[in-house]
Amino acid sequence: MFHVKRWLALVIIMLLSITLSTSVSANTIQSLPKPAWTFAIPEGHDYISDSNVRVTDQTFHFMSMDNKMYILDKKTGKLLSKTSYTAGSNMFFSFFGTYAQVAPNGNVYILTPVKNGSGIEKQRLTAYHANGKVLWTRYFDEKVRSISGISIMPDGNLFIYLETASERVTSYQYTPQGKFLGKNKWNSSIFNGFVNGLLQTINSISKTSSRMTYYDSRMKQQFQYLFDFKEGMFSGLGPDGLLHFQKNHGKNVISFTAKTKNGKEVWTKKINNVSSYDDLETSMTVKKNVFSNGFTGIQSNGNFFIIDRKGVMQTVPASAKMYQTAPDGTVMLVEKSKILIYKTSESASTKLKLLYTLDISELSGADPTFVYEGGGVVYVMTDRNLISRLDLDKQPSSNTEQINK
Repeated sequence: MFHVKRWLALVIIMLLSITLSTSVSANTIQSLPKPAWTFAIPEGHDYISDSNVRVTDQTFHFMSMDNKMYILDKKTGKLLSKTSYTAGSNMFFSFFGTYAQVAPNGNVYILTPVKNGSGIEKQRLTAYHANGKVLWTRYFDEKVRSISGISIMPDGNLFIYLETASERVTSYQYTPQGKFLGKNKWNSSIFNGFVNGLLQTINSISKTSSRMTYYDSRMKQQFQYLFDFKEGMFSGLGPDGLLHFQKNHGKNVISFTAKTKNGKEVWTKKINNVSSYDDLETSMTVKKNVFSNGFTGIQSNGNFFIIDRKGVMQTVPASAKMYQTAPDGTVMLVEKSKILIYKTSESASTKLKLLYTLDISELSGADPTFVYEGGGVVYVMTDRNLISRLDLDKQPSSNTEQINK
């Protein structure tokens, strides 16, 4: 027999379960939580971004406009080292990426131009420990035409590339300890070194086409792709293993296309009023690993979009001014008065889950900038040259402190 009281009890339990799961899944923080730490730097630099910050499991790295590299203990904010990385060089300032790379253990490798006693410019590669100690230095005699850089290969070794003429590049490989592994000469151009696991070289075939060739860490060719300029602009090899392209159709419409290595189209999406999107080189992350759940961007109205590897697109209504992704599949959207952090999945058919809403209205007069590590960890810098770490999943919203004092 159907029991009414038992049925009502079951309904109440189900409703409570739904309510509890909803409240846990979206944590609204009404005021700024107390920072895990705050660090002050000298005046002269007033922003942080995914270009001048790198984060490892133990360290926080920041390149400042005062020509210093600050390395902090990520957990405590304690200063581990302050290095004048441009000392003795012709470089004024650098970003992480082309000329500077951070290894998972916190060691830093920086390529800078220097002049020898005869006034001839050479490239200098310096390896730094997180404590600021110089581990080793290497010099290169090649006269660089315009492009040079360093990247960390998938096996952890270092790849240095020096352009000596048009479509002429000399490259070197070293272990993290400075042991020489090899030298190669390329009759092609190299712009970014290793990106998403492979080295890309480019050759101009005609006025309307180029050939991209991809190599692994052993410098063994993996595949080639002949790019016709009619396809639009080549964006690069994504973490999804697909080749990405974009094309401007006018009237603020851009199409994004993903193809296999054999040139087969996987998906194409036309999107209106795109203001920023993943450039596939940094994947808009500050950690070594990359966000790999899809192609991302925001529109001029602030809406966030994500396209998964099958071409399924999901749009999240927002008023975002900027966004950053994290290797754990989460995304930070920064609006004028709040920060939203969502959890994505490999399939855009799965609705994005809102994890945190953080009210940042009290920072409105402090010109804040933000960097997102993932896991609910946000770094904020104000115009008072203060960098603070916020752990949204650890600090109760009632425990507050002004970080822009």
